Amino acid sequence: MAEHFEKLVVWQRSVELVQFVYQQTRDFPADEKSGLAATLRRTVTGIPAKIAEADGVDDADKVCQTLTGIRGTIREMQTYVIICRKMGFIPYLKYKAFRKKLLRIDRTLAVQIEQLQAPHKAPLLKPRLAA
Repeated sequence: MAEHFEKLVVWQRSVELVQFVYQQTRDFPADEKSGLAATLRRTVTGIPAKIAEADGVDDADKVCQTLTGIRGTIREMQTYVIICRKMGFIPYLKYKAFRKKLLRIDRTLAVQIEQLQAPHKAPLLKPRLAA
């Protein structure tokens, strides 16, 4: 039986992003395997983990705080991706796909935060999110 967080579109997309990052960093130069590749992998795996953690919280303010923190992690990832592109570690089309995936997750989180902060207070995390 699946946990509630596994039904969240944003969690599913973030797991797909983890898979994408692992695929893209396989071909990084050997001297970057313990550098930028490891940093990207470590950072990206935190995104679905934090979403799952937020799903277990009953306080809307704490959920917003966690989701806002995840958005910060996405900005961190965007920075790493820009560096990877400038260093020639990822080709342009993969760079664009990477950015698109990050922005899609970010937009979904922004909508969820907005809904949580609305006066009517939406359910903490909804399985189906528009993005």
